[in-house]
Amino acid sequence: QTVLAIEQAHAAGAALDITTKSDAAGWAEKLDGRLLPSGSIRIDTTPQITGMLGFETGDWWVQDAAAAFPAKLLAVQPGENVLDLCAAPGGKTMQLAAAGANVTAVDVSEKRMERVKENLERTKLKAKVVASDALEFAENGFDAILLDAPCSATGTIRRHPDLPYAKDGSEFPKLFELQENLIDHAWSLLKPGGRMMFCTCSLLIDEGEEQVKDALARNKDMRVEIDSSAHKDWLDESWVGEFGIRSRPDYWADQGGMDGFFMTLLRKVA
Repeated sequence: QTVLAIEQAHAAGAALDITTKSDAAGWAEKLDGRLLPSGSIRIDTTPQITGMLGFETGDWWVQDAAAAFPAKLLAVQPGENVLDLCAAPGGKTMQLAAAGANVTAVDVSEKRMERVKENLERTKLKAKVVASDALEFAENGFDAILLDAPCSATGTIRRHPDLPYAKDGSEFPKLFELQENLIDHAWSLLKPGGRMMFCTCSLLIDEGEEQVKDALARNKDMRVEIDSSAHKDWLDESWVGEFGIRSRPDYWADQGGMDGFFMTLLRKVA
């Protein structure tokens, strides 16, 4: 039943979702879009993005509704020092910066980081942009960290229908190992009492629940901390499990679905 529902969502494809700096309801009206429960705006037509109202002025950016969940769940506060690891193309960086945090965005690809810089300039948001291997980045003492780890991207097939044909799964074990190393390294950069959002745009438990289960066994000062009641306007209780939250392509099916993500909030016990 679940597989069938996901396949139907994949076949239906994906609309254009955007995240606004502010006044989501107002922009939904101006852009003739639909305001989703989480505050993202869904555009059902296929406009030329750069020609849309508010693009040049940097009032919004393109980001799947589910891709906006992790930063919402991290709930950064103005003035907090926040690290966005594996940050490109920058949607989450902009969310964190728009919330008033002091953001350091790190990604290994200089080319992709140029795009992050362009997006920040367009939206008039500020972040320190660092092109570096995340595993070699050594600045520490962050209040909060968002780690959107490289993964199989199996949660984005509705947007990239060629994915199942482009990957045969042989590279997955290396990705699982990289995720494990990234979690432990990021944890070392977090200050005691701080919190980390770990997420992957994946449908595989090896890149979600299993990763967190193993990380908890390795890091004795790590706790899963998910307060779904704080987000009950959009977060369905049925999405929440012992080790984190899962979005699936068939969720919000009547509104056009969403990408598949695994996300969890981890607290560093002081």
